[in-house]
Amino acid sequence: MAGEIKSAAEATKIASTFLKQYYGFLRPISAKRYEGIWKVRIDVGVVDETIAEVEVDASTSEVIEYSMP
Repeated sequence: MAGEIKSAAEATKIASTFLKQYYGFLRPISAKRYEGIWKVRIDVGVVDETIAEVEVDASTSEVIEYSMP
């Protein structure tokens, strides 16, 4: 998906697609835009809450940074 991300739903979809490479369970927590970057938090823990954070560039739709447990 190329182009500008205009909604939290779009940012969450991109982050989820990225995380599916590593995790089988995904539950979106939040997505907020800060100065051109979407910060998406997703629970990847099956039993306990384990949060992965993904930053997506709002203008290019590219994952630019992430932290995974």
